[in-house]
Amino acid sequence: ALTWTRPDQPLAGRTPFPTEGTPLSPDGLPVVPRGRFRVVIDPGHGGPDPGAVGIGGLRETDVVLDVSLQLARLLQARGVDVVLTRTSEVDVDLPPRVSLANASNADAFVSIHANALSMSRPDVNGIETFYFQGGSSRSRTLAAALQQQMLAISPGSPDRGVRTARFFVIRRTVMPSALVEMGFVTGSLDSRRLADPSFRRRMAIALATGMLLYLQGQR
Repeated sequence: ALTWTRPDQPLAGRTPFPTEGTPLSPDGLPVVPRGRFRVVIDPGHGGPDPGAVGIGGLRETDVVLDVSLQLARLLQARGVDVVLTRTSEVDVDLPPRVSLANASNADAFVSIHANALSMSRPDVNGIETFYFQGGSSRSRTLAAALQQQMLAISPGSPDRGVRTARFFVIRRTVMPSALVEMGFVTGSLDSRRLADPSFRRRMAIALATGMLLYLQGQR
């Protein structure tokens, strides 16, 4: 079952974010032993903190929550136990996200984000994934698996690489952890894709593929 840190309390008065209506199917995804693994999915930002706001008013929080919820369903369909740090537009501080993850006895943690630069730099696009150098030695393996799958569905988006960083949620979690940046909401190429429900569906499938391939190597 999906779990979260507090009750769903969507913000009133906002236009619903368009999502893909086609039922999700795990067909073709890598297979892992059912009931063997647990992962934590951390949709960045939320509630009064929209994260980055880009071209056309595209909000990071909307993009990452949609992808994260679809990713969770795909992993569950493959028998992976999923813990989500939030499932709606609520604000969750960084320490509770880490505490939830560390109490979950999870095999992996992934924080989902979208990048931004100045609105005057729509030429800057690209995908990158971060891990903490001082963390689990498996964190880089996880980050590389996720990066490879995101790039595969994003032709033309520059590969900004698998890089080290000290973000709180990957520095303080005790399991292999990665933070993905799925593209720039301020980028002319990336923002158009991230605003497209069918692309976000493909992104969720890509992240699920990367996560499952990583888990296959951890048996």
